[in-house]
Amino acid sequence: MFVDRVINNIETLGPGSRIVVWTVGCSKRCPGCANPELWEASDANRIDNDQLAEALVRMAKASGTRAITFTGGDPLEQPDDLAWVLRSIRPAFDDVLVYTGYVAEDVQDLLDSEFDGLIDVLIDGPYVESLNDGVCALRGSTNQRVMVLNPVLQAAYDDALSEPRRVQNLYFDNRAMSVGIHKVAQRIHGDCPTMGTNAQA
Repeated sequence: MFVDRVINNIETLGPGSRIVVWTVGCSKRCPGCANPELWEASDANRIDNDQLAEALVRMAKASGTRAITFTGGDPLEQPDDLAWVLRSIRPAFDDVLVYTGYVAEDVQDLLDSEFDGLIDVLIDGPYVESLNDGVCALRGSTNQRVMVLNPVLQAAYDDALSEPRRVQNLYFDNRAMSVGIHKVAQRIHGDCPTMGTNAQA
């Protein structure tokens, strides 16, 4: 799998403290993307799936972390690798959140076949900078949907989405970075609903 970084104790990309995996590779190249450095994958970013899964499980056990987020890049541009890793780590995590620039309906067959039971929450859709409302804590623009597929987690995500946006500034691998959903100068007011398992798209 192509991965740029893995960081624990992130509190701005899902409820609570979690491990976050930033994958590399995204063909969508949304204007205003927060991570354009993750568009192009190279051999330097490749990590063996076994090694990645083992490292994530070790990290989870050592820290007691039971939540994980995959972002990028676009994790669903590596569907086989992502599914393999998620199957391997699934017993260690109660909350698996995946961001994708795809609209869920466009990859529904893939989600049903390869990822059934592996993803608890999906945040879908390309980032559209003109729709960045500066409000929602977990999505960048209002076209994106927070789709809670595991009803056990609905209350936790409702609580998280009622909070204001915030970012974590940290230093990792000789880089300063700001982690979270960022605002833009032009804001559009709006609410931030989730889509529960019974909601219509």
